[in-house]
Amino acid sequence: MPGFLSCLYKSMRMDQENWKFVLDYLSAKENAHGNVQQIKQEEKKIQEWLSKDPKNQQDLEHALWLWQISAVPPEDDDWKESFNTIQTSLSKEVSPKTVKFRFWIAAAAVFTAVALSTFFYRLQQPVLQNTGIDWVTKSAGAGKVINIILPDSTEIWLNSGSSISFPKNLQHAALRTVKLKGEAFFKVKRDPRHPFVVHSLNLRTQVLGTSFNIRAWEGHRSEVTVLTGKVAVSRDSAGGQSAAIHLLPNQKAAYDVHSTNLSLENIGNAQTAADWTEGKMTFDQTDLRDVFEVIERKYDMKIITDQSFKGCKLTAQFDNVNLNEVLKTIQLSLDLHYTINKKTIYIKGGKCN
Repeated sequence: MPGFLSCLYKSMRMDQENWKFVLDYLSAKENAHGNVQQIKQEEKKIQEWLSKDPKNQQDLEHALWLWQISAVPPEDDDWKESFNTIQTSLSKEVSPKTVKFRFWIAAAAVFTAVALSTFFYRLQQPVLQNTGIDWVTKSAGAGKVINIILPDSTEIWLNSGSSISFPKNLQHAALRTVKLKGEAFFKVKRDPRHPFVVHSLNLRTQVLGTSFNIRAWEGHRSEVTVLTGKVAVSRDSAGGQSAAIHLLPNQKAAYDVHSTNLSLENIGNAQTAADWTEGKMTFDQTDLRDVFEVIERKYDMKIITDQSFKGCKLTAQFDNVNLNEVLKTIQLSLDLHYTINKKTIYIKGGKCN
């Protein structure tokens, strides 16, 4: 049985209560354009069910993952036999009307990933905030990069000014969920039965086992860059959750906070996205204001300028050098002047080439 269909089939057998709530909710929406009161009642049932046991919330996230990874059906024909098995299982001891609707549910699991996106997104929020799960938070102080080994043996490099939160029982969770603020590089321990999910600002990134970098700084464009393996990224914000886009090595997903657009980009060398883990800084036509922010985080300094440098770009690479060498290079490139007073860098003048 193909991987995701096998997982789906097991979930349907093990989590009948979960699927019953989902089916009731979708039925309410389908019939007569949905009875608002009935929909609210079904949503309330699920919320109550979630509050009973933290494991229920993990199961719900697992269900969401199953729907998302089914956006692209398998290339071979083996799925047809497995699909017939699922259909037969769902057809036992149910009315014809329910059979027809549940058949559509199973078909959607093969051909689409968007049917439950908005519904699950709303329910997903308490999953991450639930006090029944014992969360651990690790933070990298200013000017420091730290290495973390999670309970499931996943390895993380956390950039300065960033934090990562994960459940204490991560290695036993059906869905290995972590929360990121800032930037981190991941080497995820492969475990096909327990997907790994990262929530970061507006994005949800899910994998089985791979290496990738997530940059999610407040107020900036979020990026997920893949070095090895395959990664699924979806928009995860107040505007709703999008269908996932799938990334391969040397590809990245970029989310524009202003347009709320999530796009896929091909890149020449994905490794540069993780250069910071080795103390390097790589800038490729990078906005100078963003360059200054990177310098502030890396060297634990504050930069004050007498102009905005709007539209100024910098292309340069620094291989773990000291602060003065970095500033001298920028000084020569942009004809600016700088002085350092304790933990503050003052920059005057300068022009864009």
